[in-house]
Amino acid sequence: MPPSRIAFVFPAFVRDYQDDRSLSIPGFTQHFSELLIRASHLVDPELCFFDAREQNFLDHELRTQYIAYIHGCTSAFILEAQGLHPHYLSGYSMGIYAALVHGGAVTFEDGLLLIRHAFQEISYTTLTGRFGMAGIVGLTEQDLSPILARFPEVELTNQNSAYSVVLSGRQHHLEQVLEFAREEGAFHTRMLNVTVPYHSHLLKSAALEFARFVYTRDIKCLKLPVVSVLTQQILHSPEDIKTELVENLYKHFNWLKAQEKMQKLGVSLFIECGPGRNLTKNARFIPGEYVFKIPFDALAD
Repeated sequence: MPPSRIAFVFPAFVRDYQDDRSLSIPGFTQHFSELLIRASHLVDPELCFFDAREQNFLDHELRTQYIAYIHGCTSAFILEAQGLHPHYLSGYSMGIYAALVHGGAVTFEDGLLLIRHAFQEISYTTLTGRFGMAGIVGLTEQDLSPILARFPEVELTNQNSAYSVVLSGRQHHLEQVLEFAREEGAFHTRMLNVTVPYHSHLLKSAALEFARFVYTRDIKCLKLPVVSVLTQQILHSPEDIKTELVENLYKHFNWLKAQEKMQKLGVSLFIECGPGRNLTKNARFIPGEYVFKIPFDALAD
């Protein structure tokens, strides 16, 4: 029996390409290469040298974001071409750009320009110190509250599941929080491979500067509904989208609640449109009657 509702979800960055089977999907490589060339002409000539088999660009935060974006746009296009049509879209953190492209609100080129401009503004803000993000698995938000009370500059910026959270802040504070979390009983802690405190108040000034650029873009009404990871509401108008783009830099989000919202909307099949399966793996810890797949597996059924 076909699923009642389908959601395409888009990750923010590339961690590695080891789980990526997209190159085996007919037509994927050609479309991906075409978008890669367009991106290299517009925002970064080095992108034309990308090679998933070489695992390159993983140490370059902006390029990994470009690759995740291009991969997401390609995956969504190929899935639709093969007859899998989404009812809802959602972007995990910076995955919002690919979601908006597939939803028809912005062009592929404008998505690239938005990514570049946001990163530039963030870079100016983070020149004053060492920042980052960290993940903790095995403790609840309540468990972490006493620890975070000691470090007001560290923010719990995302909840992936009941026992998996993401923090943002200054690097040395994050490292101390992770140490206390391990003492508290967390069974997995790690610094993430980013130097930006996404979704924290530290980026509010960058977001305000980014807003100047966002409000110059031609953003259209969505043809497909996008579920906000910030508020779990459905985005509609260009004004909704512009607000989401700006606030997505510095406001907390909640992936657990976003996925639960989509389940309430009737989604029973989630497809992760990206080069990995991080969201797919995380879904094992979110209860519900649904299936989470990568594009290769969704098309193989």
